[in-house]
Amino acid sequence: MPRMHIVATTINFPRFLQTYRENLQKFGHIDDVKMWVVGDRKTPVESAAFAQEQKKQGLDVVYLDPESQQNWLRRFPDLDAIIPWNTDNRRNVGFLRALEEDCQVLVSIDDDNYPLPHSDFYAGHIETGSRVERLVMGSDNGWFNICSELIIEPKVDVVPRGYLYRKRNPTVVSRGTKSVTLAAHAGLWLGDPDVDAATRLAFPVRAVGTTKRNIALEPGVWSPINTQNTSVARRAIPAYYYVRMLEPLPGAKLDRYGDIWSGYFITRCAEHLGEAIGVGQPEVDHQRNVHDLLADLRAEFWGMILTPLFIDALRAGKLEGSDYASAARSLASLLEQSAADIEAKAAVPGVADYISRIGSHLRLWVDICDELGD
Repeated sequence: MPRMHIVATTINFPRFLQTYRENLQKFGHIDDVKMWVVGDRKTPVESAAFAQEQKKQGLDVVYLDPESQQNWLRRFPDLDAIIPWNTDNRRNVGFLRALEEDCQVLVSIDDDNYPLPHSDFYAGHIETGSRVERLVMGSDNGWFNICSELIIEPKVDVVPRGYLYRKRNPTVVSRGTKSVTLAAHAGLWLGDPDVDAATRLAFPVRAVGTTKRNIALEPGVWSPINTQNTSVARRAIPAYYYVRMLEPLPGAKLDRYGDIWSGYFITRCAEHLGEAIGVGQPEVDHQRNVHDLLADLRAEFWGMILTPLFIDALRAGKLEGSDYASAARSLASLLEQSAADIEAKAAVPGVADYISRIGSHLRLWVDICDELGD
């Protein structure tokens, strides 16, 4: 069985499949990987045929059209009810299908992430879940800016989407090379880095290179982890629930933070369990799909407001449990207990109910992961 499963969701024609097939064949890993493409109601109908064409050329790929998703989700009606159509939240279906089929390393990509022809994509992620020797990075304020691993043009300081503005410019300290266990690994992006809409509107930036190193963040040091070129160990999938967005709040619907909050879930659980988050290779070329930046800014506004309060609650609360499933359940309870306080600090009615529902959704996610992972 393939050890690595790569999951993407798309409302576009999945031309990225060919580039992953070619990369896996070039570096001799075509038999080690299975890919899942989670379609949506907007996805072109030709996508299934293209996936089948790539399968005939050697890529183990499954295209999940809306009908097949609905059929599979009949087993889990409560989950079906909280995965909206025409959103990237549907990648949760792909994550669970990969778990069900015994993936050992789950890799999440976006449909505009392309492997580099000279870079072994598989090799960059296959160590996730293992104990490895890495240069370990600490910091004075408990944060690390993964964009500091990029060579940015023009030469300006940027932070990834979801980074806390108040934690900019940490003093980073090398702890030397140590043996660490990787719960997850954030690969980097060339081309269009994953910065927020406010940054994109202020000045367009390009990532033209990276430091080419693989590092680990010591437990207790955080940075946003998205779903672009990110791998997760099988045992940690219960803590990697992609949060449902589109919550109506004053002036805008909260969006574009579902992956960021899921990354903070796994970071908090890894910290509790003494495991590390990796950063570095492989790089992908982020050929970003067309976006309306003002619409993105509107969607990100409440995420920018609520995330610091969300993080404060995650970091202040105590988790219980000796594995990711029990730690994630503990985190779900922590969210429910913190919901009223977050609403009071945000001064926005309705936030408490939303945070409580996230806790309930996370608990449901863990239960399903337990069932499928047996």
